[in-house]
Amino acid sequence: MREAPLPTRAPVPACIHPQTFKYFFHRDTVTELWRRLAERYGTLKMNGAFRMMEIEGEHFFLRSVIGGNPITVIRKRSCTDAAIAELHAIFGYEGPP
Repeated sequence: MREAPLPTRAPVPACIHPQTFKYFFHRDTVTELWRRLAERYGTLKMNGAFRMMEIEGEHFFLRSVIGGNPITVIRKRSCTDAAIAELHAIFGYEGPP
């Protein structure tokens, strides 16, 4: 069976916001990706008790378990198509918005 090329994404139907997705990346790219996300969107916060890492940006929350993969993107009300396009460019994601 052939694997899908990365990055990929999947919807998170249990989330209150219908446009919440998990993005999956190659393991060897995750550390650099989180560095770039923190550089662009703000401080990376680590919560060791819950084994979570998070960046809260103007338009969305970026969350993951410690290790950084997959990344859950929870859109805020202020989120725009342009903000998602910019995030997808950083991710290297070329699928639908």
